[in-house]
This record gives sequence, C-alpha cells and structure tokens, in this order.
Amino acid sequence: MTKKLITLGKVFLLSILMINISCNKDDEIILNDSNFITSLKLTSGDFTKDFDIKDEKIDGSLPFYLDETSIALTVTISDKAKITPDPRTITSIKNPVNFVVTAENGEKRNYIVNIKRELSPENIITSFDIKTNAFKITTDVNNETGTINQRVFPNTDLTSIGVSAIISDNATISPNPETVLDYTNPVNFTVTAENGDAKKYVVTLEKMNEDFMAKCDIMNASHWFGGDDRTDPTLDPGFSPRNVGTGQTILLQKDTYPTKFGFFLTDPFRSDETKVIYTGDLELRLHIRNDKGNLIKTIDSKIIGPFNGGWVDFDLSSLYLLLKKGKPYYFTYYLVDGEALGITTGSSGNLNSDSGVCGNTGHSGTSRKRENTSLEDWNVWSEHPWHFNFRFEGKQ
Repeated sequence: MTKKLITLGKVFLLSILMINISCNKDDEIILNDSNFITSLKLTSGDFTKDFDIKDEKIDGSLPFYLDETSIALTVTISDKAKITPDPRTITSIKNPVNFVVTAENGEKRNYIVNIKRELSPENIITSFDIKTNAFKITTDVNNETGTINQRVFPNTDLTSIGVSAIISDNATISPNPETVLDYTNPVNFTVTAENGDAKKYVVTLEKMNEDFMAKCDIMNASHWFGGDDRTDPTLDPGFSPRNVGTGQTILLQKDTYPTKFGFFLTDPFRSDETKVIYTGDLELRLHIRNDKGNLIKTIDSKIIGPFNGGWVDFDLSSLYLLLKKGKPYYFTYYLVDGEALGITTGSSGNLNSDSGVCGNTGHSGTSRKRENTSLEDWNVWSEHPWHFNFRFEGKQ
C-alpha cells in the first residue's frame, strides 16, 4: 500500500513539472524588432513641411528665406523603439543630422537627415548710408535701375566719404564699401547673391550747388502768438494762462540743405491786459520734425530788445540738416517761457489758398502748465487752415 502511494506521488510531481514547462513555453516574450522612422516634419516659424523617407535617408530642401539654424523637428518612430539624439534637441539642419533608431530587441538602424536651404537669389542693396564728420545721410536706393544718386552738403570733401551698406542676406558686395573713400567720380559696386546671380550698382555723389529761396509773404491774417495774461472773468477760461505757437509744413521737390528759416511777427510783444509793450530780450525756439512728428532738430533765436515786430530768422547752416524731396517736414516755433512772460503778438499768415512750397498745411499749438503740457510736446499741435508766412533759404 505504501509503495503504491509513493509511485502515485512521483507520477503527480512529474505531471506538475510537465505542466510548468508547458506554461513557460507559452509565456515566452518576443521583443519588437521594428526600428523605423515613420514620419519627419520640420517647422520654422509659420512654415511646416513633411519629408519623405527612403532607404534610411531623409533628403529635401527648404525655401531660401528660412533660417536653417532655427528649426524644430517632429519625428515618429516604430512602437516601443527609441531614437537618439532626441529630435526635440535639434534646432539646426545646417549640417546633416544622424539619428539612430533602436528597436525593443536592441537592433539598430541609422538614418541620415540631409535637408538643405535653397540658395538665395536675392542680390540688392537694402540701405546705403553716407557718413562724414559733420553729417550722416541715408540715401534712396533705386534697385530697379541699380543707381544711387545723392546730393551732399556744399562743403563736403568727396575724397573722404565714409559709407556703410546693408545688402541681401547671404549676398556679398564688391568692392567692400568701407574701403572706398573717393567719390569724386561715380563708383561701381557688384552685389552677388548666394546662388551666384550678380547685380551692378552705380553710386553718384554731387555737391549741392544750386541756391534755393522761398518767400511766402502774402499777409492777410494774424494768429495769437505767445502768452496770455488776461484776467477778465467773462472770457473763456481756456484762454488764460497759456502759450501759443504756430508752424508750417515744408515740402520740397528736391533734396535740400537748409541754411535759413524765418517767420513773421506782426507787432511788438505786449501785455494784452495792460497794453504795455515788452522791451526786454526774447528767445524764440524752432522745432523741426519729420512726417511722423518725431523731433529732428531744435534751434533757438535770441532777440535783443526792444523788438518791434518783423522777421525772426534761424541760422540752420550749422545743423547739417538734409530735407529729402517729397517728404513733409513740420517747422513749429514759439516764444520760450511765453506763459510765464504773459506777452503776446501776432503770427502772420495767408488765409486764402496758395500753391507750391507756400501752399502746405499750417500748424497751431497751445500749452498750459496747469495741464502739465508744453509746446515741446507734439500732441499739443494740430493742423491749421492758414498758410503761415515764412522765408526759407538753402542749397539743392
């Protein structure tokens, strides 16, 4: 009986062992052997492109205007595989990129990404600046004709001109503008694009030698100019105290180097409250602004009293100012400390239509210390329907 039980036990243990061996074979894990890049997408700014994959190579091109050193890659790979380096760390494809994709079972596959930016065809001069010790001029570049024609100030030494040029990205220019000093005669430059296309430019500088003068003196109106000391309670409280200035838009048909600007005041300055004429010295200020209202130059004119009215002139020759043709400039002028002095006169003008340089827009400005405003601020100025009288001299 005992021997029979032992035999049955051995048979039972053998059965369990066979079952375990059978279960282990069924549970054996087969690791994934897929190690492919299944897609690759490149992004640069608003640009996105998917690239084809062929024989472990990813070739392609990008538009020339993209920055190949500022890109992002989005890469998908086989399930359970890994890729090195991490595509998220790649920001430049200036040089080929080598990826290694490792399957779950350890098998590796190499991919070479060779995406190149197309060579740029652009070959233009985008800006050309002329510099001397006295001035700097940004010229007008005609890229259609390949010409840069600029008139410079009368006393300019054309054998000692400094130049800086900005050209298309990845292009080259010959000769180097920084090495060319003599512009007595026209100078030729060649701008070569990255793809080899070349464009020639001719730079011609001439001194301004033509006298220009304008006198706009039709006087049929007078605008309050200066301070206001009236204390009459029946008056509009907006009148006093304040400081009032006027101005005129200057628009020229040729580039101009201005040497003098003047405006006309009708009478001596006086107190409007007491009618007493002011006999002391005066300081008047001229602001010159560009078409955006940004201040370019400021200059003062000092008058030794008594002042009986008439033209007030500003010497502009030391400003080395270039007024570009076809662009409006705003000349505004006022009495310095006019509100504190409380004295006034009239700024004369023409209330009728006019033509040419005299027919441009007038300006008027009012400031008040109680409002924390100043005639230095462009936002207190506005257009005025009159053409204020002025005289102007310069070289073209």
